[in-house]
Amino acid sequence: MLKIYHADSTIFQKGYDLEKLLSFLPESLHAKALRYRMPQDAFNYVLGKLMLKKGLEELGLDNDLEKVQFNKNEKPFLENVFFNISHSGNYIVCAVTQDGEIGIDLEKPRDISLEDFEMNFTKKEWTNITTHSFPLKKFYWYWVRKESIIKALGVNLSYLNQIELESGKDFFIENGKRWFLKDLNFGNNCFFAICSEVEYEKVEMIEFEM
Repeated sequence: MLKIYHADSTIFQKGYDLEKLLSFLPESLHAKALRYRMPQDAFNYVLGKLMLKKGLEELGLDNDLEKVQFNKNEKPFLENVFFNISHSGNYIVCAVTQDGEIGIDLEKPRDISLEDFEMNFTKKEWTNITTHSFPLKKFYWYWVRKESIIKALGVNLSYLNQIELESGKDFFIENGKRWFLKDLNFGNNCFFAICSEVEYEKVEMIEFEM
């Protein structure tokens, strides 16, 4: 089973102050949250961690976030569970599962200069984007999928252009292993995709509450 918790940080900013939310997290995480200059970014960070904590608790697992470790590319991990957090604008999502590696990416579209991102795509992908009737929409379709892949694999952004995706396929092969891709309808005009070791027919979307 895959559970994805989601929240709108603007709602939490109305009902809670940051200090109150931080009181539910280990002190080791407080300094990082307070380094963010924008209040929304700080709330996004804290809410993502609170979602993870709740997800672990609901699975009956140890929810001590002090035990989170990081691989050489700074991907966080825990024993006996797989998780990933993403946020864009005022939206935050956190996926938690015990079934295998998971990567998620959420993007709230904004006006961008597409040319600045060409290096992250293969020639075929870039042609598909630039010749599409809605180039920005196609860009984000690719982007969230590729981001979810590198998060699942635990590699860094420089790997983006080493992945070539085909529009008609919901999987890709990496070193002989099949990984599954799924687009999720998050609403709010957002693009949202997951990459996973196992194929999920059903994903449980849960609105996060304190």
